[in-house]
Amino acid sequence: METVDVVYWKDRIKGELIKEKIDVEPYGFQLSPIAEWKIIVPAQDVDVEENKICIIDIKPIEIPENAIVSPLPIMKHALGVLLDLYTPEGPKKVEERKRITQAVFLPVYSGTVRKGELLGVINVRYVKPGTLSKISKMISEWAEKAKWVEDVGGIRLD
Repeated sequence: METVDVVYWKDRIKGELIKEKIDVEPYGFQLSPIAEWKIIVPAQDVDVEENKICIIDIKPIEIPENAIVSPLPIMKHALGVLLDLYTPEGPKKVEERKRITQAVFLPVYSGTVRKGELLGVINVRYVKPGTLSKISKMISEWAEKAKWVEDVGGIRLD
């Protein structure tokens, strides 16, 4: 376990800055085979300038508990790239619900990003979280119960 200072924007990027001490420990998760894509859509028109990172308010997206989010790494809007997403009220645990309200966007070309356009897409993966000691125990138990067979290569139909 380690104590660290977490610094975050309280309500919105460039709003009130908060610094909070928290205890953290190594953490891991087991991925579910289920995931979904959610679209990122601007809530307003925004004039963007080439190579100047900007913050764009988006239509809020609810992320359920026990889910992790990552932007899909391909340009979805002709004017730029979605770099990151913002959730108000500071860092949340994986086990908590989250609400995404802003996007960090890097324009590669100047122009206007319009309300309702597709800005980007995120991948929402469902997980079973736990400390590394719990994850390690789960893997050990699985390995002990696994029915190991000789690897003969290729596809077997018997």
